[in-house]
Amino acid sequence: MTRRFLRLHLAARGASTFAVGLGVITLLAGAGGTWLASRTYFDGANARIPMIALAPLLAALLLGPTLSGADENLERSTSLPWRAWRAGHLLVATLVTAIALSLAGLREPDTYGAYALIRNALGCIGLVAGGAALLGVRLAWLPAFLYVCAVYAAAPRHTGGIVGVWAWPIQTSTSPAAWLTAIMIFAVGATTYLHRGSRA
Repeated sequence: MTRRFLRLHLAARGASTFAVGLGVITLLAGAGGTWLASRTYFDGANARIPMIALAPLLAALLLGPTLSGADENLERSTSLPWRAWRAGHLLVATLVTAIALSLAGLREPDTYGAYALIRNALGCIGLVAGGAALLGVRLAWLPAFLYVCAVYAAAPRHTGGIVGVWAWPIQTSTSPAAWLTAIMIFAVGATTYLHRGSRA
């Protein structure tokens, strides 16, 4: 029963589309990051900032539609422990996303590589999960998209201090403030989603 339900759950939420999309994003991020870092007219590994900002954002946007079934109200009316199912779904998807994206930055994981990709995946998924709970899955992408694009366009290209808090998507992996902010965003977004589910 549980195995059959799991298959139906994944099929209903488009897990196969998410998996294929995540694979494509990982391949493009790896190739793009390598190309950017190898250009002599760019600043070496620092040129991978677009990759560490964009790849986790796109992966989180792909995850958004999987956070709700065809009828959220119908799901809530069943006897199944939906908070547990939502928790499992979100945590497994986050783990898969973080592992996949980290493969794109393994060549130089410290400088805008694997570690920054994992951190940004946590933050972006937290924003999308919170967006699903507050706005519904159709608009779940909006907070993450607007925030990451605004930060990328406006933030200064230096690390440390208060900049690491609000500009966490473009900080190096050694910024404690950026890590703390991304983890807090994930925790708040995930908790909101687990308790409320996706807004119908």
